[in-house]
Amino acid sequence: MAPRGPRPLLFLTLVLLAACLAQLSEGATYRQFLNRHVDFPKSGGNNRIYCNRIMQRRGLTRPVCKPTNTFIHAPAGQVQAICRGAGRCHGRNFCDSNSSFRLTTCRVAPNSRPGRCVYRARVQHRRIRVACNQRLPVHFERIL
Repeated sequence: MAPRGPRPLLFLTLVLLAACLAQLSEGATYRQFLNRHVDFPKSGGNNRIYCNRIMQRRGLTRPVCKPTNTFIHAPAGQVQAICRGAGRCHGRNFCDSNSSFRLTTCRVAPNSRPGRCVYRARVQHRRIRVACNQRLPVHFERIL
């Protein structure tokens, strides 16, 4: 007669599968952060056309023109370091960088529309605040 009751092996398999899926989704969030906010080395073009090109290339102009987006011109490892000790962490999961980064903030111009998004660039050298998950940046919060 076969044993009845809980199936420990099946339960363990389901728990491990759930953990793997959670890690994959967190990795996707980090990859989304990189796509939306890291551009190193800085893509070519002068500041007048930079935002128009990169916002379109990164898929930030559909289905609507994203109103504002900041790009960090530093290697991914330097941005990761904010979440790994090179930043001061506070609150739930926010960390402020200890050092400044080269940044370009793209703001949509009036009368822009999907398919014809026009942006203005603002270049700065400032500290930043990011949200971290498992020691990786997953959200750009603001410029400090």
